[in-house]
Amino acid sequence: MKITDKTKISTIIKYDKNVIDVIASINKHFRKLKNPILCKMLASRVSVSDAAKIGGISTHEFLKKLEDHGYEVDYTENNKEVNTKHFNNMINKDKVVTLDARPILAGGVDPFDEIMKTLKTMDDDQTLLIINTFEPVPLLNLLKKKGYEYETQRPEPGLIHCYLKKVENYTETTGNTGNQSKKNESFEDVEKRFNGKMKEIDVRDLEMPMPMVKILEKLETLSTGEALYVHHKRLPQYLLPELENRQFKLVKKEIDENNLELIIYK
Repeated sequence: MKITDKTKISTIIKYDKNVIDVIASINKHFRKLKNPILCKMLASRVSVSDAAKIGGISTHEFLKKLEDHGYEVDYTENNKEVNTKHFNNMINKDKVVTLDARPILAGGVDPFDEIMKTLKTMDDDQTLLIINTFEPVPLLNLLKKKGYEYETQRPEPGLIHCYLKKVENYTETTGNTGNQSKKNESFEDVEKRFNGKMKEIDVRDLEMPMPMVKILEKLETLSTGEALYVHHKRLPQYLLPELENRQFKLVKKEIDENNLELIIYK
């Protein structure tokens, strides 16, 4: 098979499972692929180009590593130039709001809530600058669906600047997300319906991304007619698309600022 910058990581893994060890050796950020649950979740969503961004390396470097291990690669698409003109036009450098995600992540907290809270306080002509050590591709793809365009810069090794700006006159399309009850059942209704048929898990003390990993692992053990009761600190935004893909529904009940109860079921 010939690998390009657009090839999905899942496609490469399906072709040769040994490639997981090769990719994991490229960068510490890729070691998570050794976890079967994370591998299954991330690989289908991430292309070679996306993976290179996450690892903070160029797509060419990523492809070269694969080529050095005997894989056939095609650099053609990678040679396309970035539209710098669009990048410069998008950013209003006089109205940039900066959010450094590094200390938030260092504290074991998902910066998603802080990012969304910051975006809500901004004017439409302002640009959000997120400073990080890697490019958060899943988050950026999620925000793209909400009407944001983004570009990234690498001012120095190990430092990523992500610029986000709302697209003018963008209307977010809504639909059935698949992770909420179609009947709009309350938390209490679902809790009563699955009484005696729920497995329970507490992920409040786990560091990212282990809460999501443990939840997905536990869901795979559910029998027909069972639900999963989760004690969490906050609503796991990255988990929601995975629940939708797996046709699970979710109801939640907030106990206090750092305690949220979830019931995940079909």
